[in-house]
Amino acid sequence: MRIALVLRQEKKEVEDRISRVIVFDVENDKVVGVENVDVASADLNTLSNWALTEQVEEIFVPEANDRVKPYFNLKGIEMKGYDELGDNKLFQTFIV
Repeated sequence: MRIALVLRQEKKEVEDRISRVIVFDVENDKVVGVENVDVASADLNTLSNWALTEQVEEIFVPEANDRVKPYFNLKGIEMKGYDELGDNKLFQTFIV
């Protein structure tokens, strides 16, 4: 399973935004790989297409809008907000 954690958005130029993402490869509840990625744009189409291309199954964002979640679900990607991380110590260390 691939899980992506969107850390923050940075302004690169006036109109450009970059989403910094950490992708975790998880097998049997253990992280077996970690990748740090910059996604060129923070818009929904770019982020969802990137997640599809990278075979991400779950994506965590700072704030998951209930209107946007179904858009990702239609593409087979479960979107969750940071508030849905629960007690997951691994992911919590990245968002503090």
